[in-house]
Amino acid sequence: MAENRFYLSIGRHERYGTDTAIQREDMLCAYLSGAQLKEWLPECETVYHSPLARATVTARFEALGMGCPHILEIEALEESASAFTIRKFINNLLENTEDDIKYYHFVTHLPVVEKLGLPFLGTGEICLLTAENKEEMLKENFTVQVINKPEVPPEMWQSLDLTPQSLSVMTTDEIYQNLSKSGHTFLPQGKIRVSSD
Repeated sequence: MAENRFYLSIGRHERYGTDTAIQREDMLCAYLSGAQLKEWLPECETVYHSPLARATVTARFEALGMGCPHILEIEALEESASAFTIRKFINNLLENTEDDIKYYHFVTHLPVVEKLGLPFLGTGEICLLTAENKEEMLKENFTVQVINKPEVPPEMWQSLDLTPQSLSVMTTDEIYQNLSKSGHTFLPQGKIRVSSD
């Protein structure tokens, strides 16, 4: 990892749940995505997310996996936001970023990803943008990689003493607390799909 490189990751929310904002197993996947990003990238300063519930919950679990202390809800990341509004928010954020900050993460929706001209993302997938520095990121001179959604490995189920059946009756807060208390870092085998765009 080069010292001056700057990173943005833009993720699509996890799948809709039936009686929760996202499916319960996908809460574990979101946590794994965050853990993966933490392993590969500098410390994340802030996770920004759309106000919609599926993005809010995804952001919460990804931030937990990253160990990111700040989570902020931003209307500019709603799926109905205009391309101008989205770009203005990101550009303002970058222009006001201190030099020691190298990375931000966003959780949003497919229409926002499309408005930014990024590759298609399935639910739970993440676009990683890498630039030589913040100024190059502002000029949109970056590489694009798509990080596939991780699968929950068997050892994670075992370590958390969970089964799909026991998970299905837990609340979002119970799942979050279970992961918070686990004291383990679970890392899936990372699969990165490099965009040809």
